Amino acid sequence: RLPASLILTSREMKQYRRWQSLHTTLKPTECGLIPTATEYDAFQQWLKKQDSGYFSDVFDDIHEHINLSSSPIDLNIATICQHHLHPIAVGDPCLRCPVCTIDIHLNYMKLLARSLHCVNGRPLPRTGTPSEQQENIYLAWSQGKTSTLREVCDLEQMSAKEAEWSERHPDTQLEDVQSATKALKLYWFEVAGCEMMTRCSAREKRVMFADDTNFNPGRPTDYFLRRSPRYEPGKHTILEEEPEENDNISEDSEDYSRARVFALGGSENVHDDDTGLAPEDLAECEDSLEELEDDDGDSDWEDIDSDEEEESSEGSYICFEVEEESSFVVFSDD
Repeated sequence: RLPASLILTSREMKQYRRWQSLHTTLKPTECGLIPTATEYDAFQQWLKKQDSGYFSDVFDDIHEHINLSSSPIDLNIATICQHHLHPIAVGDPCLRCPVCTIDIHLNYMKLLARSLHCVNGRPLPRTGTPSEQQENIYLAWSQGKTSTLREVCDLEQMSAKEAEWSERHPDTQLEDVQSATKALKLYWFEVAGCEMMTRCSAREKRVMFADDTNFNPGRPTDYFLRRSPRYEPGKHTILEEEPEENDNISEDSEDYSRARVFALGGSENVHDDDTGLAPEDLAECEDSLEELEDDDGDSDWEDIDSDEEEESSEGSYICFEVEEESSFVVFSDD
């Protein structure tokens, strides 16, 4: 139970207590509590008459009540705002049309929002502890927001009924009627700045199977494992291709069986493995293989140093290969 002083000034509080004592049946202990949206609007209308200097005649007020009880009530018009209602709302006496009702709630929420802004809002739990006034105004704002959303839910149900009625009566013109659809448009325009948001019905999801679909259980799950001895590759299985053999000879490989052998100082004709080699060339090849076998495992740099020393003593030779004729040109330092 929150006090009305959260949103009313001291002067308004005095007038508000007077209005409650004259126009409501509340107990003295219940007076001074925060009003609802409809109560706040009724109080504001009465306060405007008091500020304008208007004093109603007692006999006129009695005459109006007598006429209301004796004369028939037009159910197509709201009692207070005197607006035309939609045909589906006809039945029970209505005080306000849907548009005026939602407008009352919007104005009341603006008042609560201003009051909450004046106390710097409600701080977050991590930033600090809210004061008692901040907590009470936030509770009042929450109650007003809940009441507004309930009214919006009722308007959405009425709007759906109005749409069904319009489909059954397409020729009826209802331009001057303050319907629930217009009230929803006003609400969404004030709150979100856009037209009424219609709820899209969820599309039904359907799954279609072919006529020859077999729903019987298939092979066990273990048969799908490739390490299973009963594994059978299906039609969509990706077969692993065997890696192709690398025909290229690496630099570190000692397999020279398919390499071409060139003999220095021999004849200019070069013989391949397919045509055979001369006896002198075969002897030189055997000597070179023996040198490879007698390799002491030293690094290549040491071998280069030793070769340079031998060449400096005996004379160095430079060998060039001509790709077209596969012949050699030998230069001597002599």
